[in-house]
Amino acid sequence: MVDGWFGMTVATVFVLTTLLCAVSLAAHGPRRGRRIAAAEANHVVMGVAMVLMATPVTAGLVPAALGAAVFAAAGAGWLAVLVVARRRGEALGSAIGVDRCTAHPTHLALVDASMVVMYLAMAPAAPASSATPEMAMPGMDMTEHATHGAPPVGLLVLAAMLALYLVAHAVATVVVVARRTRAAQAPEPATLAVGTPAGTAGGAAVAEAPALPRAVSVLAHGPVQLIGQAGMSLAMAVMLCLL
Repeated sequence: MVDGWFGMTVATVFVLTTLLCAVSLAAHGPRRGRRIAAAEANHVVMGVAMVLMATPVTAGLVPAALGAAVFAAAGAGWLAVLVVARRRGEALGSAIGVDRCTAHPTHLALVDASMVVMYLAMAPAAPASSATPEMAMPGMDMTEHATHGAPPVGLLVLAAMLALYLVAHAVATVVVVARRTRAAQAPEPATLAVGTPAGTAGGAAVAEAPALPRAVSVLAHGPVQLIGQAGMSLAMAVMLCLL
């Protein structure tokens, strides 16, 4: 969907954030809870899809109908999680979360909706005869854009609303990270407290969590994951604005 150095920059952001998702999923997996593992897996699939979508050479590898169906199902799944958790009175976490995948399930539903909008915009349509090169937005591959035709106005409005949400969420995430960094009186999450004696109260909470190398621990959760989330949100907002 985007070409040149701008497209390479966007694709690089998606590659890096996808790697962060994969590190977190591999380091923690279902041990953190099935919902968190599912959220991280959702991010991995989304990151791979965005890497393919961001580069014109690979944008057509996933059929638009298939991509839209996959992420529509994922979004519906997260809405179901939200409804069930509400009925059970379960805590759902804040909009930002301690790290990427402890956030409120509504965020993932909206991000999956963004993926659906992008795939629908890529779906084949009657070419717009009025499309001219001077109408191109910076970084947009107009050859591919003209092939699929202009997306419906309603889809563009929805894309703009989702882009605004993603930008706002990215800004809020950066603010939360900055505040937590300044506070800095709390220790690292309990999963890093490997040295706690097994017989203590704290030891029971971490007894089943294997020790992680420091480099993996830093990348697997916390501020690095949140900054990655903010970067992915901004890159996705750019993609939505280029529809």
